[in-house]
Amino acid sequence: MRHNSLDQAICDALVLIRVTGGADLALQAEQARKCLTKAVAEAPDAPRQALALVAAADEHLEYGELMEARTLLTAARDLLPGRRAVVAARA
Repeated sequence: MRHNSLDQAICDALVLIRVTGGADLALQAEQARKCLTKAVAEAPDAPRQALALVAAADEHLEYGELMEARTLLTAARDLLPGRRAVVAARA
């Protein structure tokens, strides 16, 4: 089974917590947490390691540790079955 909704939620969370000037990072982190919580509840059959990484990222988001959360979410995405790797185009 593909876990497209969890993958999409992780991508959405990564977009929400990117560090940009003038952004309300606390609000964005909270929105990311809500998005991830819903997706995890809807994908209980996702790989346990991926779910553990998402849970760890959630803890980091709670404390405003965005870079740590981004790292964990990126690793979680790599563990989802059926996910195709993105290869950067050469210039």
